[in-house]
Amino acid sequence: NGGGTGAASAICGLCWSTRPPNYAFAAAPAASPRVPSHTDPHGGPAPGRGTCGARGAGAAGGACAETLEKDSRVARKGPFAGVGPFSVVARREEGNESSECPAKRIILVRHGESAGNVDKTRYQATPDSRMPLTEEGVWQATAAGERIRSLIKDESVRFFFSPYTRTLQTLKAILQSFRGNSVYITSEPRLREQDFGNFQNPQRMEEIYKERKRFGRFYYRFPDGEAGTDVYDRVAEFWSSLYRFMDQPSRWRSEAPIENFVVVTHGLLMRIFCMCYFRWTVAEFEQVWNPGNCEIWVLEKMPSGRYEIVGRMNDDDSVRPIKFGCDQGQPLHEHMKSPLAAREVTFDSPEALDRMLEAYQ
Repeated sequence: NGGGTGAASAICGLCWSTRPPNYAFAAAPAASPRVPSHTDPHGGPAPGRGTCGARGAGAAGGACAETLEKDSRVARKGPFAGVGPFSVVARREEGNESSECPAKRIILVRHGESAGNVDKTRYQATPDSRMPLTEEGVWQATAAGERIRSLIKDESVRFFFSPYTRTLQTLKAILQSFRGNSVYITSEPRLREQDFGNFQNPQRMEEIYKERKRFGRFYYRFPDGEAGTDVYDRVAEFWSSLYRFMDQPSRWRSEAPIENFVVVTHGLLMRIFCMCYFRWTVAEFEQVWNPGNCEIWVLEKMPSGRYEIVGRMNDDDSVRPIKFGCDQGQPLHEHMKSPLAAREVTFDSPEALDRMLEAYQ
């Protein structure tokens, strides 16, 4: 699976394809973790600039806060609120038996640094699904496992993971922190990376990226690949499956529900996962920067029974806001942190309605 060298090649033979998709797994003894490097040359936002000149957000991103403010009249308390001759009120879902989620938290993890992150020419001969981690990526994943374990301690946990080689290897390194504990793992192809085509010629891909920028990053479909909308559809479908998993007892600890769900996946998938649940608009989604390698996002259950995005975990186990806006340091709008049922609109002219709807394009 991937044919890497060094530390990566030692674990690239991991394969559960002949085993049932859902089963309990006792983690193996841990290796000594090494503190990962914080350099992330290829895990950040993809090229693309808004009107302010700042680089745009990751694989489907590109807009900037200045553009959003000017073109969509985004107010400080959320899109449109109190700006111009119209207003919008965020309507949140109330907690009830049908909407309450039993798991305490959902944890999203991007894979560690891969060979493709370091050298894009590797995609000419290696399928994206078989791209292995680098040695640095293995260290990053091991450290991520330590942080996750420190957060959930001995609580029950179920892992969902993309079947790509780099996410399998990331999962294996994470599981070193759970040695001696019974955990549940599920391979989930819907969590795979966006399909960018088959073998990728670097010169050809440069032209494709330029065309995508002209067409629209979220809606552009790669030749022999997917559009961001395709990824959205399969992630939304996965959310439906996730709710069903939550309703199932763990067959462990007196039939108690699983307390933590950990999703080991890709940067774009983490952003679209949150976009589906929190109902971000495309414009809002494009303001969220792609997470770095092995970056961890935490969603915690609120008293309402729904989830709120808390932020990303630091090396010291503290939590910071996810990167948002032109300079990556703007606060996430409050209405983007927990799910909205709808946005109630009040306007008094066709022009006001047109300006308001621009934010949904």
